[in-house]
Amino acid sequence: MGQCNRKRLKRWSALSTLIFCQSLVAQAQTNADSIEEVVVTATRTEQSLLTVPASITVQDVLELRRNGFTFGSDEYRGVTGVFVRRGEGDADEFPFVSFRGSTGTEGSISLVDGIPFIGLFEEVQLNEIPYDAVERIEIVKGPVSALYGRGALYGATNYITRAPREDAFVARISGGSDGYYRADGSLERSLGDAGGVMLAGSYEDYEGWRDEASRRIFNIFASGQFALGDATRLGVYLNYNDRDTELPNGRAIDADGNILPFDGGDTGFLGYDDPNQETQNYLSALRLEHRISEQLSIEAKASYRRIEREGFLNFFDPFGRNLEAGILGYNGFRGDTTQDVFYGELTARWQNSRHDIIAGVTGERSDSDILNFWTGQNGFTPECGFTFFLVEVDAQSGQVLNEDHPCFEVDSLLSDSSFENTFWGLFVQDEISLTEQVRLTLGLRYDDFSRDASFKAIDGVTAGGDQSGSADAFSPKVALSYLTDWGQVYVAYGRGFNSNFGATFEWDPSQYARPDDRPTTIDSIELGVKGRFLEDRVSAEAIVFYSEQEDRRQIVNNPAADEDFTQPPNLVTFGDLYTSRGIELSMIAAVTDSTTLRANYTWLDPEWDEFTINTFSGPEDFSGNTPVGVPEHLLYLQVDQRIGRNASVRAIFEHYTDYFYTVDNEFEDGGYSLLTLSARLEPELMRGYAVELTLMNALDEDYYSYFGNRNSPTYAIPGPPRQVRLAITGRF
Repeated sequence: MGQCNRKRLKRWSALSTLIFCQSLVAQAQTNADSIEEVVVTATRTEQSLLTVPASITVQDVLELRRNGFTFGSDEYRGVTGVFVRRGEGDADEFPFVSFRGSTGTEGSISLVDGIPFIGLFEEVQLNEIPYDAVERIEIVKGPVSALYGRGALYGATNYITRAPREDAFVARISGGSDGYYRADGSLERSLGDAGGVMLAGSYEDYEGWRDEASRRIFNIFASGQFALGDATRLGVYLNYNDRDTELPNGRAIDADGNILPFDGGDTGFLGYDDPNQETQNYLSALRLEHRISEQLSIEAKASYRRIEREGFLNFFDPFGRNLEAGILGYNGFRGDTTQDVFYGELTARWQNSRHDIIAGVTGERSDSDILNFWTGQNGFTPECGFTFFLVEVDAQSGQVLNEDHPCFEVDSLLSDSSFENTFWGLFVQDEISLTEQVRLTLGLRYDDFSRDASFKAIDGVTAGGDQSGSADAFSPKVALSYLTDWGQVYVAYGRGFNSNFGATFEWDPSQYARPDDRPTTIDSIELGVKGRFLEDRVSAEAIVFYSEQEDRRQIVNNPAADEDFTQPPNLVTFGDLYTSRGIELSMIAAVTDSTTLRANYTWLDPEWDEFTINTFSGPEDFSGNTPVGVPEHLLYLQVDQRIGRNASVRAIFEHYTDYFYTVDNEFEDGGYSLLTLSARLEPELMRGYAVELTLMNALDEDYYSYFGNRNSPTYAIPGPPRQVRLAITGRF
């Protein structure tokens, strides 16, 4: 990036900080009614947002729809400390979600109603979240492993499903640019004190703004809440989600970091065949609450989900890339996966005037069957070019060049495996009121997790074999809060961990040696101030945090394979050290009785303290470098203006600065600014109806998510251009 662009970014950063500081000053002159939000994720108990010693953002799904929510990961727009890069397949098939400076692949845990929702790779799988069953989303920054176990390193996202509350029928239809159509409907029936029932369904059909980018999603959700007496309540729901999505690829980048010209431009497709993914997701859950006495209550949860997924993907192949000859390299990959997950949880809560104790036991069992097929020119021989399923594509025209090569194979079975994962944990937390103003929170959790992997022998491909591993971890938590009339000041420490088991293919004993298993842990401390001011009409929050992550997993060349060709070529190791620090500022203020301003600003400064990569030419030390995919500055501004009684308009401005996208920090790009505009009308003569018009990327900015390897750029994923959405909602 040129010197001129760097100076421009510095000016943007300074301007962003100035705008936010001016907003904080402006709140001293505002008059806004604030809403008392109740959150549960950070403590497992219902508490006011202002009294929880953690940084939390609450997203309402209907408001997200108004803002143009299209892809999973759009829920993180405007959340302090969180940045998203789009991977192949737009934003929710392969997202890189960075919490507080994490690299974006193992930083947080997803929950559905507090139940872990973790995929095969022990990572967030946003393409499996049943968004159409979700009412609100609570996003917690900072480790919460003391309550939820593995995966909650840098934070957690809890998707809270809809619940019946009244007699109502709601229908919503929407459409927009590039063949976007969507229909939603829900029927609620109140049973009075006995509870309520709900049935909801949705269908979405989107052609997409690029080739190979269409998506069709169908969802049906049934929910019930029932009183089984004065002290007992039962909640149950069932959800079925069917997704059929195409997976567009990115644009190739040359050795200087420039996006290569291509006849199809951003809307064209570079790759092989028809990348797509079909997923059926079955989810059921049951929750039983019983109050034994005024002080003691118990709760039991059980969940079952099944994922059936079949997809064909294109992966960039850096070894098959020859830019001098105008050739790009891809690997064709087909996967067929089924996964069954059983989860159970039993908790007890005891309260008196000084203590609020919650303790519980959780258990999870996951069984998976996986078939992996590969496509491309394959063979480590002179005749086959020493290639691994290479698909050569002309970088200018997109034409596949080697499809007729005698070594080109289609859907060659390379792996047939099954996995059994078992997790269980014990946790306890006590919120102690030391005085009327001072509260101490103490928490501790122990988790044990194990994996048994079995790879079948495939003639001429692999001898197969079995491999197993286990690990355990303790996760402590301490927070001290000073509560005031306007809010609180708190300091909190927490430890998060991830099992570090990694992707399923890393357990193939013929390809990967695993001499030991070790979870990765993070120790984090944060200081926060949050409160409401000026007669509870303004809310603001300021957070400072620092974290250290140890024993990150890394794949290196196996030295044993140099002497014994029967040994696996790859070795799984642990030991790198990663630190991050930052500042998060946010506020909501009403400039007038009809105007509301939201402003968020984040400064992030992560660093590899110890990071060495073993290569064919020897070890390379990248200690001191900044991790890839983490911008230094994030800014979000939202203005809501009510016009009369029945109309309102909204403007959202987002700005993200550039980030490094190669490990050696030689390449930096990807910063962008977006403007979203929307209007809402509730006609006086049509009570219960609302019309919403949204213009996303209103300035039609070209922007990309950039990716690279150790020392060279590889590809960039374009973001959507200007798009329009029109929605009509009727409530009867």
